[in-house]
Amino acid sequence: MSITSNNLQFKGSRLISHFLFWIAYILFFFFQAALFKEQPNYMANLGSLTLTATVDIAATYFTVYFLLPKFLFTKKYIQFSILFLLSAAAAIIFQRVLMYYISYPVFYPQFLEKTGNFWQINPFYTFFNIYTVVGLFASIKLLKYWYQNQQLKTELEDKNKTSELALLRSQLNPHFLFNTLNNIDSLIITNPEKASDAIIKLSDIMRFMLYDTTTDEVPLIKEVNYLKSYISLQGMRLKEPDFVKITIEGNCQGRTIAPMLFIPFVENAFKHGLKNIPSPGIEVNLTCLIDSINFEVINYIDESREMNKDDTSGIGLINTKRRLELLYPERHELGITKENGNYKSILRIYTA
Repeated sequence: MSITSNNLQFKGSRLISHFLFWIAYILFFFFQAALFKEQPNYMANLGSLTLTATVDIAATYFTVYFLLPKFLFTKKYIQFSILFLLSAAAAIIFQRVLMYYISYPVFYPQFLEKTGNFWQINPFYTFFNIYTVVGLFASIKLLKYWYQNQQLKTELEDKNKTSELALLRSQLNPHFLFNTLNNIDSLIITNPEKASDAIIKLSDIMRFMLYDTTTDEVPLIKEVNYLKSYISLQGMRLKEPDFVKITIEGNCQGRTIAPMLFIPFVENAFKHGLKNIPSPGIEVNLTCLIDSINFEVINYIDESREMNKDDTSGIGLINTKRRLELLYPERHELGITKENGNYKSILRIYTA
């Protein structure tokens, strides 16, 4: 179906809904008169209501589709007030013209003598009579506008959130890649066999990053395997084979988590942790509880000197904190402490 036909269909449905609204409006007062009058003249009542409804319709559309968007919504309050009063006065006079010169002579000739002269009218009653429906129609329209704006706001927030997460992920992946390539580069000359093995492991890691991280969540087991591959890759340049101790407790099967959420903490431990200490120099603990997933990384630093950070260091942790705010709002706790040479990162994600 083309865009033109869709627009025509939409306009047609709007016209029908407006037409039905005014039919319901006329019938409401028609049945009200039929119920409360002792000897109602149905045709006269229907004809008179239909005639005066033209004033209500004109006042409604002029107010809702012209005065409100052009002046009230743009905060031109003085112009709005003046035009509203002028249009209200015109509506009152126009209704009096219809009633005095058409409705009474045609539908209620027996009441002609009681109508008085043309200017014998109650402007406040007539105003209330006309602008009650104007207020009702405007309320419906404003409620519709509010609902549409809320939908648009929600859609924009979702799109901004998606775009921001995509940007954060695009920053995170190169950060890991640069660090890993630097490690491989250091092995090419000293140990080509290990460098080749590292490239194979890196290809496995990149496969995970390219194909599994495109979703919002991945199985926790895959994330753990990815983490183990990364640690194994980093461990190739370390003298101590058991320098990193990994402990997994609880039932982690069937659990999911945002991809690449743990890796920045481990990266940070490798980058800034002391290497010339007895094993284990880095401890990685994962505990799967019924209502939460707890992740902990412990490493050791030299507190006598401040950690130096180059232009790219810290990107991973900063982005991880932002991702946690976006993905797990009010559902996570992150604590990073540094005490007595012990650097500890503890992340708790509530799943229930």
